[in-house]
Amino acid sequence: MPVEGFYYTYGDDADMIEKKWLPDIEKRYAKAAWLRYDATIDELHIGNLVTEYQTNDLFSQGKVIVIRNADAKQAQVEALAEELLTGPRRGSALVLIASSWNKTTRLGKIVKDKFVVKELVKPEQKPFDLIDALNTKNATMVMRHSDRLFETDYNPLAMFSLIFGHFLLLRQIYEKRRQSSEEIARELKQHAFRIKKAMVAFRYWDKVQLDEALRQLGELDRLLRTWRYDEKMLLQMYLIKLTL
Repeated sequence: MPVEGFYYTYGDDADMIEKKWLPDIEKRYAKAAWLRYDATIDELHIGNLVTEYQTNDLFSQGKVIVIRNADAKQAQVEALAEELLTGPRRGSALVLIASSWNKTTRLGKIVKDKFVVKELVKPEQKPFDLIDALNTKNATMVMRHSDRLFETDYNPLAMFSLIFGHFLLLRQIYEKRRQSSEEIARELKQHAFRIKKAMVAFRYWDKVQLDEALRQLGELDRLLRTWRYDEKMLLQMYLIKLTL
């Protein structure tokens, strides 16, 4: 059964783990002093860490020891965990962040029995799902896919470039829409599959709407270049306008 104050989280992106998971723990131990280490670059002096964990400070209520890349020094981390588990302190915590969880090791078995464990896997980025949703003016899916991309730290300027480039392509395809997708693909030097998927948009977008979309994207480009606005918020505001 997990012991209060002992956490093990693992996944393929340590930065994402700290961004998505640690804030919840930070709220839980808001009055504690936080000690942060990276096992790939810091020496883990077990005696000192145990002393820090057990010592009361005048200006904090507990200690939180965070060890990033904990699986890089399994022997030291295992020794630290065993020491702290002999006398867990209310208001204090040990947080281990690792790339994986090997349940066959001594540390892995301790984690299984005594730690709260969470796996965080970075979602796969699928920017073209956003494009498909824009093709059909599906506002709900447009917002959902843009949210998911931002959750994976997809660059807002890369997203803008993708969207602007797609609407430029749509405008080109629209002028040739009476030709076959294979002919258009050859002339525009694009893959025929991409042309076929793009042509679905013409059930929802006419020439006037495409021109207006490009006008709005040009306006968005100018706003992004001022560096005065939150890029993600600005992009999503214009995505909503495009799908109205």
